[in-house]
Amino acid sequence: MIVPGYWWLREIILRLFLHGESRNFIRDRLHDFWVCQQVKKYQPQIFIGSEKSCKNSFHLVKKYKGICILDLAQIHVYDLKIIRHKYAFLKNEWGNDFLFNKIQKIKLMEYDLADIILVISMKMKVSLLKYGISPNKILLIYLGFDPQIFYRKIQYPVPDYHSLKLIFVGNLSEAKGISFLLKLMEKLAGFPISLTLIGSNARSFSGRTNLPNILFGGIKDQSSVANYLHKADVFVFPSYLDSWGMAVIEAMACGLPVIVSDEVGASECIDDKVGFILPHIENQWINAILILLYNPNLTRQMGVQAAMNVCSFTWENYQSEVIQRLEKVIHGM
Repeated sequence: MIVPGYWWLREIILRLFLHGESRNFIRDRLHDFWVCQQVKKYQPQIFIGSEKSCKNSFHLVKKYKGICILDLAQIHVYDLKIIRHKYAFLKNEWGNDFLFNKIQKIKLMEYDLADIILVISMKMKVSLLKYGISPNKILLIYLGFDPQIFYRKIQYPVPDYHSLKLIFVGNLSEAKGISFLLKLMEKLAGFPISLTLIGSNARSFSGRTNLPNILFGGIKDQSSVANYLHKADVFVFPSYLDSWGMAVIEAMACGLPVIVSDEVGASECIDDKVGFILPHIENQWINAILILLYNPNLTRQMGVQAAMNVCSFTWENYQSEVIQRLEKVIHGM
């Protein structure tokens, strides 16, 4: 692994003068510039680049006929554009129109230059196919979790007396549906239900509610996250767009039933035996939460089944599958 010596200085400067997607855009451009220097020096035959930050690197690799693999994190940029206009608040998080259009051009070039595009959900694959990307380019491999950290809890709700503990893990943002969760908790204030929010950006939302049953836990390491999950009853994830949603799989591995939006890629691992996949309709979410509140045996059954559903989604299996499938595809070129 090679890390540029000026990395920390770069981060300090970016954090002082830029915010949000503008900061990410400059960071990606600087990263691509630095990687280009390494490509010129080492000329790797197989190059894996991250979305939005490898356009120029791909161009260099193509010059000596190397293989370019795009590690994609999101659905097709044209679908992102549709969602961005559907939910106006996403423009604040994804940058203004000028910046979004610049990012769109970069992504489209990366799609075109890539020999292989790694995707992490069927949702992403369908999105790419819809806009004419060849199925021969697309390689779907689900992400994993660490079973040494995220494993099924032992204690579940006691049937004769129960208060429901909800938990969310991820970046606290409008795009992840945090405002939606706060509204739900206001309507559920009369019930013995609490919500713990684990993740960055708590300051943006903590001032919006004074409900005593909402806890902002801040940023935690993975072991601490697992401890919080083991103490919770139900994982909630109302994201407006998530190509995968690794926290969902980690929660399921810990033995929690899950309630997720229909925009979450990890919903492909969820059925009615382990949770609920719902649109952003408040009453439907409230009904699902109350069902689990009043049926602790169902909560336990769903949690146990959830852990079984994702037991094979380990990082070890992911690594093995990536190696095997990439070797097969590359040797077939």
